[in-house]
Amino acid sequence: MKDKLELVFPTKEYKERVEEYLQEFFDNEEYEIAGDGGLDRIKNFHEWLRKIQNDLSEENIEDNRIPATLYLTIRKSDNKIVGNLQIRHKLNDKLLLYGGHIGDSVRPSERRKGYATEQIRLALQKCKELGIDNVLMDCDKTNIGSAKSIQNNGGILENEIFVDNELVQRYWISLKKKFVTNPMNMKCVIDGNYIIKNFETDTFKGDIALIKFNKMNKPYVVENINLCMANDNYKWLEFYDYSKKYRLTAMYNDKNEIVEWYFDIARKVGKENGLPYEDDLYLDVVVTSSGEIILLDEDELKSAYDRLEVNQDDYDIAYKEAYDLMKKLEGNKDRLKQFTDKYLNEFQIK
Repeated sequence: MKDKLELVFPTKEYKERVEEYLQEFFDNEEYEIAGDGGLDRIKNFHEWLRKIQNDLSEENIEDNRIPATLYLTIRKSDNKIVGNLQIRHKLNDKLLLYGGHIGDSVRPSERRKGYATEQIRLALQKCKELGIDNVLMDCDKTNIGSAKSIQNNGGILENEIFVDNELVQRYWISLKKKFVTNPMNMKCVIDGNYIIKNFETDTFKGDIALIKFNKMNKPYVVENINLCMANDNYKWLEFYDYSKKYRLTAMYNDKNEIVEWYFDIARKVGKENGLPYEDDLYLDVVVTSSGEIILLDEDELKSAYDRLEVNQDDYDIAYKEAYDLMKKLEGNKDRLKQFTDKYLNEFQIK
């Protein structure tokens, strides 16, 4: 798809274009439009505009519904409305079963052009801004195009359920994937690179990435503990064992001295388009340079659980993995150092 799209919240200036957009669906004998904020039902533009403005906040929304943001998908080249979508700011029990975070449609004359995939990609950026980490979408199983657009954006099928005698597929899209390239995207990095090597040894099987911070515009510091995690000539060694539920990052300063070891608890450690990643499950286990073991981000896991983005199984798995890991690490700081130092040397760092 070559045409660039943007998501726009409707204003009164869009009245004629929205009415023409709606009519095209009706002319195509489509009387229900996914993610349109009730436009197909209300029909009156000004009444609909008031409704979607009220839908933005808990204070103004009606009938204890979930706040949501409606977007028109605009093609930049000619300002034509090619689609629409609605992002629900959180889930409730009803939306968890059917509806999810995002509902979307593409007008009949603009289908099969890749617009559905692109507008979902743009919607996921908005979800991230709203603090949604795990996005639920669904579609009728017979709607092959819709399923494909969700899959193209990383949708993983959880299950299929019957809703009003229609078989519906439920997909989750994780926005918590942390790729090996993520550290290079930090704003404080001026110059950096990474090297990935595969190892099949007695002590490790998988990929290890050496991330080098050659030049920074300022140090990357955890302010509440005043700990510098990255600066000029610092190095991170990331361990991707695809059989584990965590990723280890060993952080070294410019003198090859350990700063700390950081274990990200993960739904999955995997590889996509040749790049290793960990799909983060919120909890982290830190081993300090002095050997102290710390469990982090329990509040983030609880918040995601309360938002229904983490189910009971994943919640329990996160804690089990963290506690098992902490037990194994107890009293083993020196062995951990020997392990990570060995692979740092494998990269022939001088």
